[in-house]
Amino acid sequence: MFPSIAGALALIAGCAALGFYYAAQEGFRINDLQEFKKALMILSSEIEHLRTPLPMAAANIAKRTKGVVRDIFGEFAQLLSDERNETAYQLWAQALEGQKKRAYLAGEDWDAIEGFGKTLGYLDKQMQQSAITVMIDYINEKTTTLQTQSDKNRRMYRSLGVIGGLLLVVLLW
Repeated sequence: MFPSIAGALALIAGCAALGFYYAAQEGFRINDLQEFKKALMILSSEIEHLRTPLPMAAANIAKRTKGVVRDIFGEFAQLLSDERNETAYQLWAQALEGQKKRAYLAGEDWDAIEGFGKTLGYLDKQMQQSAITVMIDYINEKTTTLQTQSDKNRRMYRSLGVIGGLLLVVLLW
C-alpha cells in the first residue's frame, strides 16, 4: 500500500512540476526581452553620447548585461574584433545563431532581433537611433502583451499540471 501511495504522490508532484515549468516559460521570455531592451538602451547611449565604435560598444554592453544577451553581445564583439571580411549583419547573425538554443525567445522575437542587426554599422547616427527606438517599441509592446497572457496562462498551466497528475493517478490506480 505504501509504495503505491508514494508512487501516486511522486506522479502528482512530477506533473505539477511540469505545469510550473511551463508556467515559468513566458516569464523567462519576458526577462530575456527586458534584458535585450536594456542592451539597446546602452547601445543608444554609446552611439549618441560617447560615439563608441561598434566593437567596443558591443563589448561594453556585454559587460553591463547578463544571461543570453550578455553572451550575444560578447560573441558579437569578439567576432567584430577578429576583423573578418564579413559584414556586421553577418557577424550579428552568427552571434545570434550560437545563442538561440539557450534563450527563451520566440521565433518572432528572433526575427525582429535579427532584422535589427541589418541596421548595425550601415546607418548614420540618427537612423541608428531610429532603428533602436523601433526595436525598443517592439519589445515594450511584446512584453505588455506577454505579461497579460502570462497571468492567465500561469494559472492554467499550474492547474493543468496538478489536475493532469491526479487524472493519471486515477487512471493508473
